[in-house]
Amino acid sequence: MSVQPLLTPVAVNIREGKVLTETTGLDLILPCCNPPENWVETLLQHYEEVRHILAPVPVQLIVVNDGSTRNFGAQQITQLQSAIPDIIIVSYPVNCGKGHAVREGSKRGRFDLQIYTDLDFPFGVAVIKKVYEQLLKGTDVVAGERGAAYLKLLPVRRKFITRVSRYMNRFLLHLKIDDAQAGLKGFNPHGRRILLSTRIDGFLYDSEFIYKASQDPLITMESLDITCRPGISFSSFRPKVLLRELRNYLSILKMSHE
Repeated sequence: MSVQPLLTPVAVNIREGKVLTETTGLDLILPCCNPPENWVETLLQHYEEVRHILAPVPVQLIVVNDGSTRNFGAQQITQLQSAIPDIIIVSYPVNCGKGHAVREGSKRGRFDLQIYTDLDFPFGVAVIKKVYEQLLKGTDVVAGERGAAYLKLLPVRRKFITRVSRYMNRFLLHLKIDDAQAGLKGFNPHGRRILLSTRIDGFLYDSEFIYKASQDPLITMESLDITCRPGISFSSFRPKVLLRELRNYLSILKMSHE
């Protein structure tokens, strides 16, 4: 894709001698495990929408296959590579968790600015541009934050878990952002350094990321209001997963008292 300079570029120094402009490239990281049927066609549609709204910004798509046992084989890889020749596909046979997948995708990025979200773009495509624009202004970490409307969409059990999580984030970890678990984050190299320092492989890697970013006085962090697009379905957490994530939460809490 050719990139033509904009007439009125915005330049931002990001403290390491680099300059960001309105044509600074973006890594778009999408972790997944056992995606649904026909997910490739949906992803290609979303990817084209992202390219359109960000044009002429070059977008590097990075898909991380976190040990899928179905719907991510040679056929799907061929489809992706045929449609997007420069796509980066990271794949490994054993499921290691979403946190691990996001870090592996980030390590293989091409650009200074990176955004990760879920494979099905649960918050839509337009929000990607909003996060990108916030990063251009010099913010180190941009975190999507789901409001009260999101809670109304959730099943009863998941709604309770989300409320408890937000309460603990606010009053136990004293996070700057209550809704640390929203699966949409953007960051520059300084935020990337924080992300790659996280160790939790499961869902609570998000909370560890936000906690560590909150503790670093040199990191600037902003939240961005996001809403779920229509038609999104929500999975339920199995007791085994909840127990594992509780242990992960206790490990973050331990950090806060060290």
